[in-house]
Amino acid sequence: MAKEIRTPALTSKACRVGVCTFISMLVLSLTSYAVEPGMLALDSVENFAAYANGSLNVSGTTTINGDLGLGPNGTQNFLTTPTVSGTYSKSGLDYVSTTITSVSAYAAGLMANQTISYINNGTTITGNGGYTIVNVGSISLSGVGGHKLTLSGGADDIFVLNVSNSVSFLQTSWAPVVLSGGVTADHVLFNLLNASPTANALFVTNGVTLVGTFIAPNASMLLGSVTLDGGVFAGGNDLALNGSTINADIFMLPEPSSFALVVISCLLGLGLWPRRRHHASA
Repeated sequence: MAKEIRTPALTSKACRVGVCTFISMLVLSLTSYAVEPGMLALDSVENFAAYANGSLNVSGTTTINGDLGLGPNGTQNFLTTPTVSGTYSKSGLDYVSTTITSVSAYAAGLMANQTISYINNGTTITGNGGYTIVNVGSISLSGVGGHKLTLSGGADDIFVLNVSNSVSFLQTSWAPVVLSGGVTADHVLFNLLNASPTANALFVTNGVTLVGTFIAPNASMLLGSVTLDGGVFAGGNDLALNGSTINADIFMLPEPSSFALVVISCLLGLGLWPRRRHHASA
């Protein structure tokens, strides 16, 4: 007669409590990876510092540390010739606009951790150790009174700000976006959702130092005397670079697969992962 052999159950109350606490911590950690990295990935455009699919307007001393791209609907309007450390491409870039449009749509559809009507004074957004999604109506900071947007967290924190209207930073020689606690520029994405082709979804002037990747699938962008560590992608319209420096440091995402393997290994070690039952003859 066959006898069923089961994996021994955890009988100690203290042990069960400890295991439950452990699992709760794991679940909370796993929620940081609820976002599908592949849907937010900008890997295919990671070498670009700037891209326009409308009029690419350049004036003053403009430096592009990375690739510069002009989309299939783009036109070149250079009053001065920019210095480009990478490649300046004017053909075969349909995929860049497609990537920007798809990433923007996916980011806009993510469940937000926070919703803010507008940011017009000092504001701190604190990360949760993974993805922090924030829906914002508009961002307008002038630096008066030291007002800045601070993104606080660690090296693993990733911030996605979906801005429905526009972003403007207007003040001489200041840094309106502060990264605190180890947050890096390549973990910050500003998704500019303004649908008006005549609007500047990003308007930055007067010697501002800025960080993050800014994508606008429809609207235009204007950067005057700006230094940006990140990237600017006007996927559907104009981009004006007036005496600005763009250092390519594009929004990139970690792969969660190794983390998931660690979780499963821990569960296996605790005997909590489902196992196939074994049978032995009596």
